[in-house]
Amino acid sequence: MSLEQNLRDMEVARENYWRRYPKTSPIKLRWRALSVRHCFHVLPGESILELGAGSGLWTEHLTNVLRGENPITAAVFNEEFADSVAEKNLPNTKFVHVTNFDELPSESFDYIVGTAILCHNRYAQNLAALYRLLKPGGQLLFFEANYWNPQVFLKNTIRSLGRWSGEAECQIGMRKFQLMKQASHQGYTHTEIVPYDIVHPLTPRSLISAVQSTAFILEHAPVIREFCGTLYIWLVKPGNSRRRSVNLATHPELFKSTSFVIPCHNEEMNIPRLIDGLIETYGDYIHEIVIVNDNSTDRTSEVTRKIAEREPRVKLVDRKPPNGVGRALRDGYAAATGRYILTMDCDFLLILPEFRDLFDSIATGRDGAIGSRFSYESMLINYPFFKVLCNRAFHLLVNLTLLSDVRDVSNNLKLYRAEILKQLEIEEPHFAANMETGLKPLLAGYDIEEVPISWINRTVDMGESSFKIFKVAPNYFWALMRTIWKVWRGRSKFKKQSVTQPQTVQSAEAAGEFEEAFSDLSQLDASLENSRINNKSAKAR
Repeated sequence: MSLEQNLRDMEVARENYWRRYPKTSPIKLRWRALSVRHCFHVLPGESILELGAGSGLWTEHLTNVLRGENPITAAVFNEEFADSVAEKNLPNTKFVHVTNFDELPSESFDYIVGTAILCHNRYAQNLAALYRLLKPGGQLLFFEANYWNPQVFLKNTIRSLGRWSGEAECQIGMRKFQLMKQASHQGYTHTEIVPYDIVHPLTPRSLISAVQSTAFILEHAPVIREFCGTLYIWLVKPGNSRRRSVNLATHPELFKSTSFVIPCHNEEMNIPRLIDGLIETYGDYIHEIVIVNDNSTDRTSEVTRKIAEREPRVKLVDRKPPNGVGRALRDGYAAATGRYILTMDCDFLLILPEFRDLFDSIATGRDGAIGSRFSYESMLINYPFFKVLCNRAFHLLVNLTLLSDVRDVSNNLKLYRAEILKQLEIEEPHFAANMETGLKPLLAGYDIEEVPISWINRTVDMGESSFKIFKVAPNYFWALMRTIWKVWRGRSKFKKQSVTQPQTVQSAEAAGEFEEAFSDLSQLDASLENSRINNKSAKAR
């Protein structure tokens, strides 16, 4: 059986599968389309080939998620599908009936994507054919059946069961090790093969949101994740992948409005690329870029000064000891002079295209927007399991005690009206300040939206992050306890219009005991901090 015949059979089987689950299929297809956008950080004008588009079910989601800004070539392998999609009028999308891979031009696509189309017994040959079609530096992303999922395993082991359930004769489950071996043999680099999507298609639609909250944890849990139904397959073709310059600043009312505040500690290797990327992508929005050098021991300050000589919008704030993200944010916000402040980390270089969603939110009149890594449409790539567990536990506590509908307030990617951050009391000196900048404005009643973004772990050339979860987790906990306590005592510090609640004798007595205990903890924290600073000073002498 030829490769093209395999793809024809796979296309039909996949189409029937999606139509078998009309309640959950649209949700899952949208998730996968969003994964394409978040994984590649697609820029307008970049070309995409969808392999095995069928009747265009997924094509519609891709076009919608990418705003119709990317030329999509939707390759259809069955004539009956080609006839039906001819009537579709999707923006910037061309459906082509392919009978032979040689009909597609070599090195013509920035990205190639597909879902449930590659998992057949000629996938190695398929990978070779796709390699020819990619531009140098091009990438592919596929979502395929995971061999070790119990349901997929049974269908592969008992072939009659697979055929009875509607699978193609050539269909197989894919194994990570064998797939990585074949991808390497075909010349691909930067191989990421990750178990993905543990939500079963029979899940009632009304329960999907609740189930996905648990799925965030299970999809990153050791051992359990290996049983996900799908493998997320991300491969890169070697070559120069210099991307085109694209201006994403599309709201004239926000031109020259925004101060980008970036706390930095030993980030000399990232600062030049980050500043160039910001100016190239959001130059019209930039009022200034405030680099807060938090007592770096490398050339962070020197590199920033050199850039500021050619770019007057770059400003350097050199901090004196002691270090701390919270302290750096306070100094950065104080130095900012724009109408809006976008606060971010220095390693957000890879997700710059996603900032446009924050500006879109602000342009609608909202007070602010938070980049959410844990919304229903976010994407996590290589996010450490323990960090997932801590983050979800932290936000569960927030949901139970303060706000019931927040998913990720602790990320340092926020775009607010400047006065919100300038008037905000940041009490935490270190990373837990990111929680305060997210939670306190929401408690104050500001109109702030959580915007889905992706999270990608630092690459080797970006250096090592100073965020250590075992070290900072207790600070987040105590910062939240302090905030809960203040809300319990009365929300005057957070709400625009305070509401006074009568307090019973019993609650007043309990509050007094809690306040005394919390005061002791605060004094202990302050004592330890002063001791640490004094020890450093003594060593310096």
